[in-house]
Amino acid sequence: MADKARYYLEQSIPELKEFENKKIFTKEEISAITKKRSEFEHKINATGCKPIDYARYAEYEMNLEALRRKRVQRLGIKSKSHLGQRKIFFVLDRATRKFHGDIGLWMQYIEFAKKEGASKVLLKVFASALKLHPMRTELWIYAARHAVDENGDITEARSFMQRGLRFNKGSRHLWLEYAKLELVYIAKIIKRRRLLGIDGPMEAQKQSAEDENMIELPTITAEEAGVELKDNGRDIDNSPLNNIENNPALNGIIPLAVFDAAIQEISNDVEFVFSFFNLFGTFPNLPCLSKLLDHVISHALSSYPTSPLALFMDVKAPILGVEPTSPSFPSKVGIMLSKITSHISEASPRNKLYQLVTMSLQEILAIENIDPAVDTVIKSALGKYFKQAEMGRDIDAEMYLSWVKVLESSGQPKAAQIILTRGREAFPNTANLLK
Repeated sequence: MADKARYYLEQSIPELKEFENKKIFTKEEISAITKKRSEFEHKINATGCKPIDYARYAEYEMNLEALRRKRVQRLGIKSKSHLGQRKIFFVLDRATRKFHGDIGLWMQYIEFAKKEGASKVLLKVFASALKLHPMRTELWIYAARHAVDENGDITEARSFMQRGLRFNKGSRHLWLEYAKLELVYIAKIIKRRRLLGIDGPMEAQKQSAEDENMIELPTITAEEAGVELKDNGRDIDNSPLNNIENNPALNGIIPLAVFDAAIQEISNDVEFVFSFFNLFGTFPNLPCLSKLLDHVISHALSSYPTSPLALFMDVKAPILGVEPTSPSFPSKVGIMLSKITSHISEASPRNKLYQLVTMSLQEILAIENIDPAVDTVIKSALGKYFKQAEMGRDIDAEMYLSWVKVLESSGQPKAAQIILTRGREAFPNTANLLK
């Protein structure tokens, strides 16, 4: 073991000589570096070595390389930067070969390769890690995100996700991340289209028009530029590009295909369907949002007609994607309230739908600068639903507490005290109500 450690230490002699010759480190510092490396090498080559030993060794080398780069920059000298990087890669490669089952070491290797911009090394590491750990969904997700975020390659990202799902068909998290990947991609394209003026005036043009200090450049027509916008005597058809509804990359077909495949693999799970609904709802600016939500709700209501979660999706959908300051928001709230009225009697159990509905209405009340008329209507509706839940014995301690808070915010302290007393009588052992 000592011979092996000595052999690896001898490999770093050229690097240490450069440190001394170019005065990047002093002789005392070089001696300390050599001593520290010797300790690490003997430890990782000894019996009973642990993954943490390799991780600490790699971390020490990373810190040393960062210090070397700072000194080289400060001294203004040229130095072989690849030596330190190669040393770190070598330590991490040995670590993952010996402890190939340790995900922490693989992630350290991946993170460093990504930080250094070593694309070839990163691809090699991803390939090895995924081959050894096909059931670790976080690796597939990480690889897909890197492909689309760093390389802008959605095709490669989809390939990673699809290969990961072959091994992990029952992973809810992986299905949701695949759908999220597609939604983020659509959002990026929509943003670029708007900047380029495909879907309307370019942001840059709007800003320049508003800034009086900017000099607006004259526009040039195709005729003035000498550009012929025809192909073999026929006008170029830009309708697929300009019409989002006819563009399969933007009209939501791919995320819906992911959803359909997911619910086939993981069936009879309304909470999984609800997860997709919540995911789609986090992208309010997508033009295809209504199409995505309608598809999910249609499946939920047909498959789980009495489920509180399925009914709540239909209740909440009207306000998703609508700004609270929009003139249409009050009417959307009205649609939401009418749906609540029609769905309460259909839900089983009803108390779950009451909980979801009252929580959602309180979230609207918490919005800053909400329309006073909307505020009044929602507070009135909340009082109505709390009373209905109490009469039908579908109320719980948390709903009583919420009822009290709504009354207090409405300036009705006496009514709030009466409800609090009723809540304590119904749930005498609930700490929140006793407070």
